[in-house]
Amino acid sequence: MLLPSILVIIHFILFDRSMFIINLVLLAITEALTLTVMMNNSQNDPKFSQWFGVLTSACLFVTTLILVWIRNIKNKVRFATLLECNNELEIMKEEEEVTTELFNTIIPKHVSDQFLTELKYSHSYEHVGVIFASITNFWDFYEEKFEGGVGCIRVLNEIVRDLDDMLSSVSADPRWKAIQKIKTVGACYMAASGLDPVTEQQTRQGNHDHIVQLMDFCFTILDIIKQFNKNTFGTDFTMKIGFSYGPVTDGIIGQNKVLYDIWGDTVNLSSRMMSTGVVGRIQIPNNVVPYLDDHFKCPKRGKVPIKGKGTMITHFCVGKHSPEQIKTNLQSKKNIGMTDTRTTSEMTVKEVE
Repeated sequence: MLLPSILVIIHFILFDRSMFIINLVLLAITEALTLTVMMNNSQNDPKFSQWFGVLTSACLFVTTLILVWIRNIKNKVRFATLLECNNELEIMKEEEEVTTELFNTIIPKHVSDQFLTELKYSHSYEHVGVIFASITNFWDFYEEKFEGGVGCIRVLNEIVRDLDDMLSSVSADPRWKAIQKIKTVGACYMAASGLDPVTEQQTRQGNHDHIVQLMDFCFTILDIIKQFNKNTFGTDFTMKIGFSYGPVTDGIIGQNKVLYDIWGDTVNLSSRMMSTGVVGRIQIPNNVVPYLDDHFKCPKRGKVPIKGKGTMITHFCVGKHSPEQIKTNLQSKKNIGMTDTRTTSEMTVKEVE
């Protein structure tokens, strides 16, 4: 008779400690009542005591089975709940990854990391290359008579996507790793290089390779436009590009529908280089030539009136030197630098003497 009680006690000790005390009290009361009845009737009616003990044992055994069954049901419900929670958690993580990836296509990753933490971001850079690449005759091509110009916008979108693919696709050229798209304004594509901590550190150490890569990117843009005209019937788009190099400040404006952008005189000058440029050419200000002339041919255009700047001497970047010429130019500059260093050292020694 005591075996079912012992089983119930063991069950709750092992599997449901929180209910152990309550069930132990109930079992103690049940056993006490059973023993009392049996002791009172054992002398008067032995058969009654015997059958009552059997019935009590059976009831306790059935109770144990019911409790075990309830426990199993609770475990199944708990397992199903945990499984559902895990599935929902995985879905939330996947959605968060998609959202983060989408956010990083709009805002650079190092910027979004700070913005999502502090809800604000701005930073000043000393050496940033900025370009404005404008499709000069797109608005001559644009026509609203058919579907309100939807077809023309689709054509523009194809061109912009081709440019975006160079910077954001998985198979993007490693040369463009320091370049990022800023925005499109109408039919003008704006991009910049040097807006990341790694490139910023390199420029502080005198490495300005990213501006060379940005100029390579400009020539690639011109090639893409030519290829697009070749592969698309009825298009003959032309482009001109403005290029500048110098200090800028980047930042995020707003809290809802946030906008990442860059500001500074370098940005304005690049825009002026584009607006006063020549179709099919890349125009650069005079101060940018020393950073590029080792790799590119930069003939002087002459004096050009620039809004807000007066008259400025500008150059066209018309092509790249041969690899042999680039190597020679770099070696010559290196030798000149070593000569300047020796001269400075000699002058210092003479001053000490």
